[in-house]
Amino acid sequence: ILAMLVGIYGSKELFVNEYRVMLADKLLANLGYDTDKEVHNLELLKLRFGEISMRQCEIMIKDIDDSKRIISNIHSTIRNKNEKSR
Repeated sequence: ILAMLVGIYGSKELFVNEYRVMLADKLLANLGYDTDKEVHNLELLKLRFGEISMRQCEIMIKDIDDSKRIISNIHSTIRNKNEKSR
């Protein structure tokens, strides 16, 4: 299937770029910060296209995971402050 998609886009670079754009849209729309499926797909694509080609996608997913952790810490801090003020 990947070979057919690469054929449709004309080159590996065009396919990877289109996937990167699609992944960005999907991650931005993902309000639950769940990246498990995207990580799985990315790992498969890295096997086919190489680590370097998929680096930007990996960074985007890492940024979302970091954002999830930061937001969780902020919510925890706010909760703790509210509990202490009672």
